Amino acid sequence: MKSINEVIQKLDEIIAWAEKNQSTMGYFAALYRRMTVAVQHGIENNLFENGPRMEQLDIVFAKRYFEAFEQYQLKKTTTKAWQEAFMVANQSSVTVIQHLLLGINAHINLDLGIAAANISNKNEINSLEKDFNQINTIISGLIDDTKIRLSKIWLPFRIFTDLLDTESDGIINFSIKVARTFSWQNAKQLTTLEAGTQLNHINKMDNSVAILAEKLKKPGKFMSSILWMISLGETGTVKEKIKYLK
Repeated sequence: MKSINEVIQKLDEIIAWAEKNQSTMGYFAALYRRMTVAVQHGIENNLFENGPRMEQLDIVFAKRYFEAFEQYQLKKTTTKAWQEAFMVANQSSVTVIQHLLLGINAHINLDLGIAAANISNKNEINSLEKDFNQINTIISGLIDDTKIRLSKIWLPFRIFTDLLDTESDGIINFSIKVARTFSWQNAKQLTTLEAGTQLNHINKMDNSVAILAEKLKKPGKFMSSILWMISLGETGTVKEKIKYLK
């Protein structure tokens, strides 16, 4: 895989597979595709200081998701964070927003910091920070549109947006911005570690992200009641829901 176009092509293949098999694993893939296209447009419009480096980061980042997806399909061991996200696929009690958040949790909180460290060293990592943060702005531009798409699946979604976006005591309990800050801190730390110590740190990261995944699946009585209402009100087949999210 050598270009962001190949990343998008691979995501299209996963989405097509999910639509054919009515798999909820397609929800995150659809959202991820939109985010990848947005980053691609950012590169094409010179929004980054170093476009080629950002394309390299995008490719390395995406490969971690593709590897996790394929490992799970083959019933092989994957990271705990992705295991938590994939194992609830097709459980009717898990809402679309939970599937999305579980994917975001695994991919940003775990994979992104590792990917950033993989393309840098301790002398280069700081030069990546501005472009790394620029992605926040690009992705933030997709949030309102995503909420509109989710409201097609569950009409009252936009009414409950404030509840669902609560960081102190809500299902999200983190935002993409917070998750990216966490991943940036880990990226910097990983570049300072030797290979063996680095692997230990990644395992600790994975354990922490897996714990957060459990909280996303079981967020407490109040948010669980909100999610229960959402699960009852979601409309459409899995394929139709994927179509709304694309």
